[in-house]
Amino acid sequence: MKKFDLIKIINNRIIEKYNLPKDIHGVILDINDNNCAEVLLFNPNNVGDYIILKINNSDFVLEKEKLPKNIQKELYEHLRQINQNAKTHFNPQTVKEYDRVELLVEKEKYAKFGVHKGAQGFVMDAVAVGNNIIVDFSYVDEDGNFFGDCISANIKDLKVINKNGHFV
Repeated sequence: MKKFDLIKIINNRIIEKYNLPKDIHGVILDINDNNCAEVLLFNPNNVGDYIILKINNSDFVLEKEKLPKNIQKELYEHLRQINQNAKTHFNPQTVKEYDRVELLVEKEKYAKFGVHKGAQGFVMDAVAVGNNIIVDFSYVDEDGNFFGDCISANIKDLKVINKNGHFV
C-alpha cells in the first residue's frame, strides 16, 4: 500500500457513518503508522464534491487499477488545496431525478432564461455538478405557446414539492 493507490471501502459501518454510497472507491493520500490511511473519496452524486477520511486499513481493500502518473502528479501538486477544502462527510442529496421542484429565489442567472421565483420544473439528472443540477422549467401556457428551458440551478435555490411522483 502506498500513496495514490486506489481503494474500495468494504466496511458498511464506515459507509453508513459518513453517508457514503455503497461500493465507493477512493485514493490514498497518506499512510499513518497506526494502521490508518487518509483517503480521498469523490461524491458520485455531485461532481466536484469530495471528502477526506482517516480510516483503518482493514476498512478498505486495494484495487488492481492504478492512477496514471500524470494524475498522481496533479494530485500531488494540489494536495495542500485539496486538504484545505476537504469535508468530512457528504451531504445527503436533497433532490433526485424526476423530482418536481420550485425555484425559491429571483436571480438574473435564471431570469435571463425566463425562469423566475416560484417557477416549477422537473429535475432531469440524478447527478449534480458543483451543487448545480439540470431542471426542466418549460411549460405550455393556456394558448398553447411553449416557454422556458432546461437550465442548471443550484440545489440550495430549489424546494422539492413532489418526489418522483409523490407529494412531499
